[in-house]
Amino acid sequence: MNVSELFDLTVWIQNEIVEKAIPRKYQTLQQILQNQSNRNQAKQPFEAEKIDLINTLEGVQLSQLSQDQMLFLEKLGLAENIGKLGIEALEDILYKNVIDVATSAQKLQEKHQKIVEGIQKSEQISTGLDNCVLEEQYESDDEILMRVCFTGDALMKNIKDLKSWGNTWYDIGRGVAMAHNRSPEDIKVVGATKGSIILELAVIASIAGTVSGIILSTLKVAEKVLDIRNKAEGLKGLKLRNNQITADLLKEAEKEKDDGIKKITIQVVNELKIDIEQEGDKVKALNKSVKNLVEFIEKGGVVDFIAPEDSEIEDGEEDKHAALKVAFKEIRKLEKKLELLEHKEP
Repeated sequence: MNVSELFDLTVWIQNEIVEKAIPRKYQTLQQILQNQSNRNQAKQPFEAEKIDLINTLEGVQLSQLSQDQMLFLEKLGLAENIGKLGIEALEDILYKNVIDVATSAQKLQEKHQKIVEGIQKSEQISTGLDNCVLEEQYESDDEILMRVCFTGDALMKNIKDLKSWGNTWYDIGRGVAMAHNRSPEDIKVVGATKGSIILELAVIASIAGTVSGIILSTLKVAEKVLDIRNKAEGLKGLKLRNNQITADLLKEAEKEKDDGIKKITIQVVNELKIDIEQEGDKVKALNKSVKNLVEFIEKGGVVDFIAPEDSEIEDGEEDKHAALKVAFKEIRKLEKKLELLEHKEP
């Protein structure tokens, strides 16, 4: 995560957590439960406060954050107390695993304290970075930062993996660039980090739009394929004498994947109005690009996008990155859904 992203995260925390009064709402609910644990106090209902807190947690715009920002939000101890995770934990404290009211009050106090500490750390970071942050500068105002994370089975462990994935991403970039009458050289490497290797690429908005569209469709295909494979694994667990049903399901999963690749390619060809007869080389390169991108995502690789903040938009003007931002949010939602499906017991 670069410095400007970190600073933007502190602004997000101020807008989505502090200004929505999430710490105060946790504290209010905690105090009611604390009073209930006191035998001398009259029982005070807390349904309205609980619903208010849940609605607020549900309204937190987590989809605005990049993958790296989400990871840092976890390190601050804030991610687990907002959004869906926060709601699940709250319901667990209030209803599912209740020991007594005093214990529930104590757990809420611990959560409130963790949120306060996370906000304090964020404010310290914000103060330290104030007047020191410059937005990412690219050669063109129309460029988007595309971050490619080589994780999971797409991890680069040695120089052989580097060569293999380098060739794969050359084909991905070449196919999409050609579809936009561009060359692979128009996709520029602007940064890299160690650990789980991450490449930062600067791409024009139209290429970012095509890549995000492919990934969005890929995740939808992956969801279907994973669901079929989970069902096949479930049948394996039954140890049936006839394994043909399991084999057929696994074949169906591969067919779903192959059909998905073809549909995605056709979809992009239609969107970009590529002439299949006159521009067969573009279609061929694009199909290879889609296939490789599907394989990369399927193996656990992640592609994230960071759209630059548009300068202040005047009345009647259009946010030129609005459609991209919507696509990026949808990708993150699908990634979360897919992650849950991958860890679901068959």
